[in-house]
Amino acid sequence: MPKTKPAPAPQTDRILPMLWVLGTAGFWLVPDQKIIRAKLLAVQAAVLIAGARLLWRGARHPSPGGRAALDASVAALVLSGALFWTLSPERAASETELTRIFFCGLTYWAASRSFAAKDAIFGAEYFAAVWTAGASAAGLWAVIQAWGGQTRPFASFGNPIFLGTAMAASLPIVLAGVARTGRARLLWAGALALEASGLFLAHSRAAAFGLLAALGFWALARLEGRRLLQALAAGALAAAAVTWTVWGREWTHGLIWRDAFALWRAKPWLGCGLGRFHLEFPGFASTELKARWPAGAVIINFAHNEYLQTLVETGPLGLGALLAVPVAGWLALRRDNTGAMRGACSAGALALFSAAFVSPDLRFGASSFAAFALLGAAASVEARPTLVPGALSACALAACAWLAVRPALAVRRNAAEVPFHVGADAGRMAELEDRLKRAPNDADTEEEIGYLKAKASDFAGAATAFRRAAELAPSRPGPLNNLGNLCYLSGDADGAIGWWEKSLAVAPEQIDARLNLAKLLCESGRLKPCAAQLQEVLKRDPSNAKAQVWYKKMVE
Repeated sequence: MPKTKPAPAPQTDRILPMLWVLGTAGFWLVPDQKIIRAKLLAVQAAVLIAGARLLWRGARHPSPGGRAALDASVAALVLSGALFWTLSPERAASETELTRIFFCGLTYWAASRSFAAKDAIFGAEYFAAVWTAGASAAGLWAVIQAWGGQTRPFASFGNPIFLGTAMAASLPIVLAGVARTGRARLLWAGALALEASGLFLAHSRAAAFGLLAALGFWALARLEGRRLLQALAAGALAAAAVTWTVWGREWTHGLIWRDAFALWRAKPWLGCGLGRFHLEFPGFASTELKARWPAGAVIINFAHNEYLQTLVETGPLGLGALLAVPVAGWLALRRDNTGAMRGACSAGALALFSAAFVSPDLRFGASSFAAFALLGAAASVEARPTLVPGALSACALAACAWLAVRPALAVRRNAAEVPFHVGADAGRMAELEDRLKRAPNDADTEEEIGYLKAKASDFAGAATAFRRAAELAPSRPGPLNNLGNLCYLSGDADGAIGWWEKSLAVAPEQIDARLNLAKLLCESGRLKPCAAQLQEVLKRDPSNAKAQVWYKKMVE
């Protein structure tokens, strides 16, 4: 019988390392911004391309699929996200959270498979070095901001809390590097100084809590006897010092937690809906909390405790799926004694999961990337070289890519719209006024005059024309909608809502009037009625860009 040729051995992959360098650089250095979230898009792009690269490698060199330490727990989290999205009473409002959960799973999968490949030129050690370089640059950035007068620097993160928790996730890695011997120890010591400075300057209580908790978990997993007692005593002293430092700062989280529990008790089994905390919570906010954070001035989007918020939104089943991930991470840390850097990556991830007890950090995709990339790097030791590719994996990757780019595409479509105030045609105005003299009860003419006067910024004249048109043709929605627009421009919120509701009563199929009403409701902190209007818009126009953007604005 003829001999069959063996399958060609896979070549050393040099693309995956560059993708993780770019993803890490994006996390630490790309400036964050609302709605578009350039930082998030940067890390999403790196992870998506890495996932596609892994599928391509698997197709060329198929082998039995392998398992990594946290595969089951991360898969359960992703499946729970999909389940609760299908159960959500408002799927458009749940889509942002579904996207984040899918991205968490993809990041973990890509990291664990990338760093475990036998033909890879890198592993957890490589990732730890790249991660530390990015964190050091961000720490230096924070020092420069503080030198320039910024009270609480934030580097590229847009918020000092996010910077602090990111530094807390990186410090276990740099501490593991400092513990080594050799010339590189000086570089690790320099990185420690920069990162510790960034953490200190951020003044984040959540970051300090997360770091101390993570080091405590690491000690419980790796130390025994007297060394464990010494480590825990040192942690207790550090916690006391941090508590003393921040004792004078106001702490309102307890009020939010108390009212969040009231919301959970109203819907204890399946929760209020994935990603819908910000819509339901205002109805349960206490008078004391509203007095501190007035509804029209401040929107409470998060419970400031990821585990409590998950319980409120998805009930005990969703909370169990989330808790399984850090628990599995700690158990893997306890079992695996093969590499200090892998243990440090686990501790870094646990810092983020611990900070989530008092911070909404994990609700933001960039922070989730950090947590699940670190978990993937730590778990990679148990994964086999490649994954059996298939239609399901390819579809999951495509779904993640589509969900990731939708917000940016919506913002781009909105930006392409032509401004309304572009001037009026004087000749046309004279013609319409002459026509109105001949036919004073012509509603069409009055409405067009109002439109042209509004374009020319003659709002008083426009309001007069639209009122006359509404009197002449009360079943016509356009003048009523435009009167609402003019009230909004003059700052009369109640008047605007009244006119828009009248317009929608005449013609419920309108898109613009619903979007206008949703915008004002959102700006006044009435998020649940706002979401109801956006839901009606998406029923009539599922790809409406403005509705998609406003769903994100409600959270951010």
